[in-house]
Amino acid sequence: MALLTRILFWGYLLMLVGVGASGIFIADWELSRVFHVPLSSMDALQRSTVLNQYGFLKSIEFAFGLFCVLCRDEIFRVPKFNRIFLVGVFGGVAARTLAILLNGVPHWAFVVFLALELTTGVLVLIKSRSSVAPL
Repeated sequence: MALLTRILFWGYLLMLVGVGASGIFIADWELSRVFHVPLSSMDALQRSTVLNQYGFLKSIEFAFGLFCVLCRDEIFRVPKFNRIFLVGVFGGVAARTLAILLNGVPHWAFVVFLALELTTGVLVLIKSRSSVAPL
């Protein structure tokens, strides 16, 4: 179980850093091609607002990934770092779940991401309970 935890943990971190960083620079392409957002049919203000907010969200995704990479050992040992990581992971899981309940089921890939993120969070929670120093 420790190996699976590490694999999913590192996969999650690398996904956050990679997808977050790339999304900052290729937001127009990603929104148009991956998510089929009709940016070209928006007026200039709408388009710049969507791209601005998307870039901001991608930078937050990148920053959380960078935090996870830089604090990877502390996440498993130090309560404060562990809680920040778990709030981030389970917050994302909660947001995806709420979006499914309110908006319907997304593309299957995003349901898979939800399952992987939930599994990663649960495994890190279990693993860290034996290694995080008490308060």
